[in-house]
Amino acid sequence: MKGLVATVSNAVPDRCRSNSCDKERCKLSVRTAADRRVLIDLDCEELHIPRGRKRCDYVFVGEKNTKAWVAPIELKSGRFDAAEVVAQLQGGAETVEAWLPDDSAFQFVPVLAHGRDLRIKQRNEFRSSKVRLRDRIRQVALVRCGGTLKDALDAR
Repeated sequence: MKGLVATVSNAVPDRCRSNSCDKERCKLSVRTAADRRVLIDLDCEELHIPRGRKRCDYVFVGEKNTKAWVAPIELKSGRFDAAEVVAQLQGGAETVEAWLPDDSAFQFVPVLAHGRDLRIKQRNEFRSSKVRLRDRIRQVALVRCGGTLKDALDAR
């Protein structure tokens, strides 16, 4: 590993890295998303994230050729509140920010993998809500459970 992936990998305990992105009957394939990648489970106690702090399920950091991505990921198989999901993704962005070098170049893609059809109100909330990581402000990319992270990254 090298570059951004190596830097982030070195910043987190080995036990907090994951090979698969799945929780609560929702799975997102990360295998084809990037040549070099690290997937961090933010529920890992060794990260010492305070209990009451909002956080998403995972953070993906990947590199392919000259491109790099940072993607907080929330997985929801059942009902959910859009504002809560945005808050969780924002918490994930704030967590990963501490592991990123100041001069790092990357695309920021907050992702929700969902198992249910979204109501019109939810879609509108996601369109109007943004997640921030440093100077990058993005809408949440929506993918279905069972899909691939590559689809969300390619759409940006």
